[in-house]
Amino acid sequence: MHYWFVTFPLRAEEYLMRFPSFVLLTCFLSVLAPVNLAAESGPVFGTVSESIDSGGYTYILIKESDTWIATTSMQVSEGTVVEYSGGMEMKNFYSKSLDRTFESIWFVNDVSVSGQDLDQLHQRAAQDTGSTPPSNSKPTAITAPAPGEIEQLDGGSTVEKIMSDPAAFNGQTASLRARVIKVNSGIMGKNWITLQDGTGVAPNNKLIATSTELVAVGEIVTARGVVHNDVDLGSGYHYAALLEDTTFVK
Repeated sequence: MHYWFVTFPLRAEEYLMRFPSFVLLTCFLSVLAPVNLAAESGPVFGTVSESIDSGGYTYILIKESDTWIATTSMQVSEGTVVEYSGGMEMKNFYSKSLDRTFESIWFVNDVSVSGQDLDQLHQRAAQDTGSTPPSNSKPTAITAPAPGEIEQLDGGSTVEKIMSDPAAFNGQTASLRARVIKVNSGIMGKNWITLQDGTGVAPNNKLIATSTELVAVGEIVTARGVVHNDVDLGSGYHYAALLEDTTFVK
């Protein structure tokens, strides 16, 4: 559905100044341009083909999809792999500061340089575990554990148990053994860690843990934290369950 308003146009900078609440203010952001909310269910990786800095904001052309995205100012160069998620698409959007009309552009508020983040993660993980970090910075494909592959924690829980009824676990401390599938570090002062243990059916076969600790992708860990259900962080980020203040034993 498209929304139209007869009012004054806003510059791209004025849209971005409203991060992170812009998704919640869709009506105000949709002036003179059709809007599509992002249908992405997870992060997207892409190679920077072109980037433009203007007025403290960065416009990025993603090579693989030939898609423009815009976010708050960041250091990025051609050939860099970035990861982004969420956002809104604006059709025929005019940027006054650039004096340019974008046929389509996605306004996103969660963009990170993939290789850089992975390098930092591997270095920290190597210091903690004494292992040798990978020689390249490209994301490594991690296979989800098969059912029964990971021995369940005696007296503990599982991803399936928590995700099948998150409200029943709300506020409770839970422990489980699982494989680290993905790590996003340094977001909102925490590390966001995706865990899978071979239980549950997609999309409820993974659990996001937040922690001040870092673990390496691919490790099997014992995670212990407090379950919070129905967590809404705004800007389209909603979680049926989060395992928060998580500690890890390897």
